[in-house]
Amino acid sequence: MLLSHLPAPATPRPPAPGGTVLDWFSHWARVRPHAPAVLTPEACWDYAAVDDLSSELAARLREHLAPGDVVGVLLPRSVTLVVTALALAKVGATYLPLGENPPKERRESIVETAAARHLLASADHPDVGGDPVVRHAVAGTKVALTGTGRTAGKPGAAGPAPYAIATSGSTGRPKVVLGSQESLTTLISWLATRLAITEEDRVAMTASPGFDAHLLDLWLALGTGAALVVPPEEALSSAEGLLEWCADQRIDSMFLPTPLGELVMGATRPAHLVLRRLLVGGDRLRAVPAGDFPAEVLNVYGPTEAGVLTTTHVVGAHEDPLAIPIGVPLSGRTVTVTDEAGEVVPRGTLGELRVTGAGVALGYAGGHLGGFVPAAEGEERTYRTGDRVLMRPEGVLEFHGRLDDQFKIDGVRLEPAEIEAALLSFPGVTSAAAFPFTTGGGIRQVGAALTTSPGATRSEQALLAHAAARLPGPAVPRAALFLDDLPTNDNGKIDRAALAELLRNRLGGEEEDRSPATVLLRMVRDLVGQDLGLEDSLADAGANSLTTARLLSRMREEFGLRVRAVDVIRAETVADILPALR
Repeated sequence: MLLSHLPAPATPRPPAPGGTVLDWFSHWARVRPHAPAVLTPEACWDYAAVDDLSSELAARLREHLAPGDVVGVLLPRSVTLVVTALALAKVGATYLPLGENPPKERRESIVETAAARHLLASADHPDVGGDPVVRHAVAGTKVALTGTGRTAGKPGAAGPAPYAIATSGSTGRPKVVLGSQESLTTLISWLATRLAITEEDRVAMTASPGFDAHLLDLWLALGTGAALVVPPEEALSSAEGLLEWCADQRIDSMFLPTPLGELVMGATRPAHLVLRRLLVGGDRLRAVPAGDFPAEVLNVYGPTEAGVLTTTHVVGAHEDPLAIPIGVPLSGRTVTVTDEAGEVVPRGTLGELRVTGAGVALGYAGGHLGGFVPAAEGEERTYRTGDRVLMRPEGVLEFHGRLDDQFKIDGVRLEPAEIEAALLSFPGVTSAAAFPFTTGGGIRQVGAALTTSPGATRSEQALLAHAAARLPGPAVPRAALFLDDLPTNDNGKIDRAALAELLRNRLGGEEEDRSPATVLLRMVRDLVGQDLGLEDSLADAGANSLTTARLLSRMREEFGLRVRAVDVIRAETVADILPALR
């Protein structure tokens, strides 16, 4: 009988001399100083320039930082972000990317959890208060290092970490995962070998800072001597526009979150597209590439706690879209399927996925265990993912959902408890439940159900705005139900499936009206999960680049028009899009 256990494959040869990703970058800066390192819509910086800029910033930071200090970084995709990440690596500090402008309360919660002593942001960032410790110009952007007032906390389960990533927390507060150097080096070594990355390649920087996949973009390029290409925001707002940008910039490799990846695989492609590898991950994949799609498509899976990527599977054009597996482990990751007692189950049996090896993170900031299994001296780290999987006879893993209430929206893993904590802080709310629901158009969104104290104001708009100020974008509920009681199932737990059905029914009743304004409004409501009017703001409803890409795709299908992404991006209200339909 074959058991559901697969050891890690041998670690491929590193892409450059040295034992860390920083060593690899430094090698390429020495041997190819004038090769392009970072390309943005404005300029190109070669390896020598990026190395010099990061060394200069590192020298300034060393006056205020010690190795192991956690530094929160509030910067968008840019050369400044790249230089900052390299500078912190040269100092030996822990790089904690937060995105450019996360909700203030969530940012403060992450900073407190991570015991981050400093924040680095553009000098004019509106939310970075206090006197800056350091002001410095990096690639034309003035950055400021400010103190947070935090004292250094416990670095984690196994010492200092090169990076830290915030994830949704089951206690109602974000957790901060402390990554390991081994995790990064095994990941980048495997990817560089598997994708055959060379110094002549161009890698797209498409993942958002604040999510672990952007480490893949950053170090896959800089660790292999390739060029990292930063897209303009409008390129990420349309599948066709993204492929046009890829073709114009001669992009070889790109990672995309699953929803956008599915759109790209079905989009019209320019003739001069040279894309050779497309990694798609973050959610369950339900689409396959067309037979003539030029790039190899890899469905990738991996919790942040298990080193960004854990398993991969090459997606064939003739596979069943409803049964695409998550594949086999990459180097540094051993996968095992176990029962509730931790015993390995036979192949073909559902169980919990556990990951062991160099790819597993050091732990959570503050030393909390969570899904990390305590390891005796000499044992490898193990992480219980909480994901229900099945290992096929040939060793390929299938994903079958969660063992708990976690769910994903747009590839981001969410804990209902964190969303519910934000909802419970709204005046008058006595109980709350967060749950995923699927709109009539097949879009997966977050819904909320609440009970309130007698006489409390039940304003859905005010509640959703309150949540938006405290949660990252994908976690913000798009619609809410106010109920007298929350339904429960036979086990006495909140029946989230019943709540999702209630919300779908509430949002589903619309009269059939085929006028352009009504059809457009129905599309927008479906995508954002809110009962918007023509004069309502798209941005306030949580529209983002992925929303725009989906909307452009639907408008093309419905109206037979190729609407420009810029016409949607610049639209302040739904009505502002209507002229583009004429």
